[in-house]
Amino acid sequence: MNFLIALTTVLIMAINFSASAQSLEKYLKELDPEIMVSLKLQNQQREVLFERNGNKVVPSASLIKIPILLSLLKEVDRKNIKLNSKYTLQPEDIIGGSGDLQYEIPFKKLTYNYLAQKMISVSDNTATNILINKIGAEKIQNSINLYELSNTKLNRKMMDFEAIKAGKQNFTTCEDMNGLLINLLNQQLLSKKSGKKAMEILLACEDRTTIPRNIPINIPIAHKTGTLDYVRGDAGIIFSKSILILTVFVENFESLEQAETIIGKIAEYAYNDFGQ
Repeated sequence: MNFLIALTTVLIMAINFSASAQSLEKYLKELDPEIMVSLKLQNQQREVLFERNGNKVVPSASLIKIPILLSLLKEVDRKNIKLNSKYTLQPEDIIGGSGDLQYEIPFKKLTYNYLAQKMISVSDNTATNILINKIGAEKIQNSINLYELSNTKLNRKMMDFEAIKAGKQNFTTCEDMNGLLINLLNQQLLSKKSGKKAMEILLACEDRTTIPRNIPINIPIAHKTGTLDYVRGDAGIIFSKSILILTVFVENFESLEQAETIIGKIAEYAYNDFGQ
């Protein structure tokens, strides 16, 4: 009798899983076939719940700031950097694009903790480049390699148009981003203190137009978005009843609003079907 009950439970779970996967599959089939969607959805135990082009290499946009953040905190663990140490903002540091520091008065002293928070919360490009210079691009890439993110490459700083013209771009995959976030979630990358700090910073991301778009406001989401003219992405941990790890990239869209709507719907299906 116990065996029959267990078997029935497994069959019901399999049917529910299939139905959940079908709802996401159906939504993706309804999209314009010209739109390219890459996504990977997993649980904390690394089980793949849904995947589409998960290993497709795409321009990372600002999602590259997640491994930069973790590289910074790794240097903190190694006692090479102190988060409360102050950096003096130089005129040549200030660049455009996203973020608040481009409007800051030069020579203001800013802690590395503040710079890390700004890099994630408002995707500040000035803060990001300062941190790349502080840590070292090569050391960041070494950390990326250490984390076994085989398709994630930091090839240029933010807003480096000369590098872009030369064909240098930052890249990643949904597979890599999910793996990084799962390792962070499972406390496999940093000390307990630095892991908690990383999660606090990612939870403070202010962009709610993508993964958090249609998910109840009371559900915490630790994530980082990214935007280029030709790609919109988001990678995050959804702290629903069943914790979910989701990375989505959208390419070949007509507008950013369209891409954000797609990511929001995918996250909504993920949350409704797998998170509750």
